[in-house]
Amino acid sequence: MTYVPTSSGRGAEETIVALLRVVTGIIFMVHGAQKLMDIPGTAQSFAALGIPMPQYAVYLAIAGELLGGLGLLVGLLTRVAAFGPFCSMLVAIVAVHLKNGLLAKNGGFEYPLVLACVSLFFVAHGAGAFSLDSWFSRSERSRYRYREHRVESHA
Repeated sequence: MTYVPTSSGRGAEETIVALLRVVTGIIFMVHGAQKLMDIPGTAQSFAALGIPMPQYAVYLAIAGELLGGLGLLVGLLTRVAAFGPFCSMLVAIVAVHLKNGLLAKNGGFEYPLVLACVSLFFVAHGAGAFSLDSWFSRSERSRYRYREHRVESHA
């Protein structure tokens, strides 16, 4: 099920959903790319933070952020793609930021919490109308109607 607004301003709402998805995707891709460019350093940072099996956790973080961010950016497999960043942000909150309280100025968890909630929105509601998910869905419905029409006309 995709996000379907109920108001008459559907185009504006769909544009805002797409903007939120694209911006969030870019943010996660940048963070994932930073980790990819320094895998040993990231694993070392994870170890210092007490993240279990940091030599493997780094690859999960890269996949969640870089690939999840890419999925969000283009709106492809969005519900699955958004789950990776959601999990990354939960780990960041618990492992790094929770002990510092809410405020980001103190190293707190407000920023990763917002990103986790945005990711969770896309897990629950999908990509919206301006996405590859929507395009593929429309394309599949169109093919189905075409096949259905061909079967009826040859019967």
